[in-house]
Amino acid sequence: MTAPTLAMERTALAWRRTALGAAVCALLFAHEATTEDGMWIVLPCAAATAAVLLSGLGWYRGRSLGRGRSAGGHRLVSITTLVVTLVILIAVAEVLLGSRYAS
Repeated sequence: MTAPTLAMERTALAWRRTALGAAVCALLFAHEATTEDGMWIVLPCAAATAAVLLSGLGWYRGRSLGRGRSAGGHRLVSITTLVVTLVILIAVAEVLLGSRYAS
């Protein structure tokens, strides 16, 4: 193993910021789920679950890069992209459906 470089350190910090941002989004979606009633509670719960998984993934990747392990990055970036896209789609659906069916 080689010593971590500055680029790896910056990338590890970026993954940690991603984890922190995803955790905050999960809290916001969880708050939305607790204030919502009816069948539309599924959307914020699904987004909160995906954001928690993304937070764990970001924390794991940041920690492994901080320790100097850089293998397997392409797969994690692809998974992260898919999860972020899923959360965005759920958030858009929540806004559109929530405004349509609001009392």
